[in-house]
Amino acid sequence: MQRQLVLKSFSNKNAMQMGLQIVDLAQKKGLIIGVEVSRLNHKVFLFIDDGLPADKHNWIRRKANVAKHFEESSLAVKEDLAKGNMSLKDTFALDDRDYIARGGSIPIMVESAGLIATITVTGLADVDDHQLIVDALQEYF
Repeated sequence: MQRQLVLKSFSNKNAMQMGLQIVDLAQKKGLIIGVEVSRLNHKVFLFIDDGLPADKHNWIRRKANVAKHFEESSLAVKEDLAKGNMSLKDTFALDDRDYIARGGSIPIMVESAGLIATITVTGLADVDDHQLIVDALQEYF
């Protein structure tokens, strides 16, 4: 499972290209998704497809918070929590309103800088959200 995306460098243009690749693949497969690529302090790319509920922005935010906090994909955190019989709330004191351990967010690391961004997909089953990122961005992995 992809836990992180580690790159030599990262720019806002990379964020746009990544987001567009994911949207393009989703559209080719007939999937309705939301995708966001965020630097640590600002959104660089955001697309919410027609037909998604308004709460998808909140799902993106909560998944990305998990990826940022643990510096691992939200799916990896979900699986680690299940294996260790842990929870975000009880084990790590993380509020459910701000964090959710469901697949779909992968941290973007830069070799010389560490965590710099997150890429997050929502709208599908959480494993499928994660896999859509991996499939669309194979050239980066």
